[in-house]
Amino acid sequence: MSKLSLVGKTALVTGGASGIGRAIARELASAGAAVIIVDMDTLGEQTAQELRDQDQQAVFIQTDISKREQIVHAVDIAIASFGSLDILINNAGIYPRGLLEETDEELWDRVISTNLKGSYLACQAALPHLQKKGGSIIILGSSHAEIGLPELFAYSVSKGGLLTMTRNLASALAMYRIRVNCVNPGWVATDKEIKERAANGQSVEWLIETGKSLPLGRMQTEEDTSAMVHFLVSDQATQITGQFIHVDGGRSVYQGIQDNSLHANDTVIIE
Repeated sequence: MSKLSLVGKTALVTGGASGIGRAIARELASAGAAVIIVDMDTLGEQTAQELRDQDQQAVFIQTDISKREQIVHAVDIAIASFGSLDILINNAGIYPRGLLEETDEELWDRVISTNLKGSYLACQAALPHLQKKGGSIIILGSSHAEIGLPELFAYSVSKGGLLTMTRNLASALAMYRIRVNCVNPGWVATDKEIKERAANGQSVEWLIETGKSLPLGRMQTEEDTSAMVHFLVSDQATQITGQFIHVDGGRSVYQGIQDNSLHANDTVIIE
C-alpha cells in the first residue's frame, strides 16, 4: 500500500463545506480516509454527498466550532460513525477587514472565537482519541501570523496565536506520536476571493495577471494546499512536526521591495 494511502483512517475537517476546506476533504477522501465535514454552512452536506456519490465515506455535521458542546458532538459522531479519529484539520476561519481603530469588541471576539478558540476546542475534543494510536493535526495558518497586515488586525493576531499553538502542541503531544503542523496557503484563487475581488472591480483576468508577479508565476489553487495537507498527514511525513510550511509560490521569501532601475517595465508588487 502506498505511504500516501489513508485507507482505514478518519479525518475531521473544520470549515470543510467550501474553499480550501472542501478541497482538503476531497483530497483526503480520495486517498481512502473517512471524512467528517464540520461547518456552519449547510453546503457541507452537498460536499459530503458528492464524496458519497464517488463511493467515498463522508458525513456532514453542522457545527459552530466556537461552542465546546458542538465540536465535542462532532467528534463523538466521528467515533460512532467510523470507530476512530486519526486526523484533525483545523481549517475554519474568517477574515473580516479592519485596522486597530476600526476593530470593535464584537469583531475582535468573533474572529478570535472562530479562528483561535475554535482550533483550541477542536484539538481538546480530539485529543483523547488521537492519543490512542497517534495521529496528525494540521492547522491552517497565514503569512500574516509572522508579518501582519494592518487592515487584517484581528485576523493576523488570531493566526499568530495558531502558530504558537502549533509549536506548543507539537512539543506537548509528541509523546503520544501526535504530529502537529501549520500550513500557510498563500494567495489562493478561491471562489470567495474571486467574488470579493470582482466586487472591488478586479476581474479574474486581473487576478491571473497580478498572480504572475509572484516568484513562481501564479496564484495558488485550493489543490496546492490540499496536496501538502495530504502529504503531512500521511506516512510519508512521520518525522515532521512543529513546522510552519508555506505553500505560497515563494511569496514568503519575497520581501516586496523591487528595484526597477535596471528594467524598462514596472513590476506589479503584491503587498
